[in-house]
Amino acid sequence: MKQENWVESQWLNGVELKKKLPFEDAAFVELYRAILLRNVEFCKVVTLEDKQSCVRMTNKFIHQAVSSAFGVQNKEINIHVLLKKIAEDYCEEKSYYFFYIIFKELYRRKNSDYKVVLDALRKYNFPEEFKKIFKTFDCKLAWDYLLTYLAHEPLDKSMFSIMWLRYKSSLLRCNVEDYKNFVFRQYLKDDKSKAILNIKNIKENIYTSILKRAEINYSLLKIF
Repeated sequence: MKQENWVESQWLNGVELKKKLPFEDAAFVELYRAILLRNVEFCKVVTLEDKQSCVRMTNKFIHQAVSSAFGVQNKEINIHVLLKKIAEDYCEEKSYYFFYIIFKELYRRKNSDYKVVLDALRKYNFPEEFKKIFKTFDCKLAWDYLLTYLAHEPLDKSMFSIMWLRYKSSLLRCNVEDYKNFVFRQYLKDDKSKAILNIKNIKENIYTSILKRAEINYSLLKIF
């Protein structure tokens, strides 16, 4: 993704919600940072201090998106105004991810406004690095949904090997080498031993039962 320093939305700064985000919902900030925004840079990183600053920016960005969705849920924020203002204040990349988090949060809360956000998301250019990996945008949505079920497990090679085995024909359109490169670039970039991603001899493990449960609960069963 392109690198661009993030500047907060001035419109959002002026929005004060009467109902504050429940404390337990703050856990989703870490989830979205670990999975969805894992490699999205919010500032130029040169030093350790830069990296720490970027983490704080990322957390604030996510918290604002989760809180905004909560405001929509409580009818304190109009979804159409929210989408319009964010699109005006943020670049395409940041708008895309802000909308994505709002979509996920409204879907999680079973709020029908998620359909409005999903329609807005579909109008954005699907990020290039995902186009050659996933068959469709809906397949990427399903992939991210599966990863939320695995969020309390370590992101490791065994997990992504199982996911290749289960979804190579349904969600994925890439060959095995492109898949390996994608996994290490997107999720395991600090792991240097790429060759250890075992695709051929992987056996069912703890992740299999978690993924099966996620598949059953997903809205589009046939996508898997």
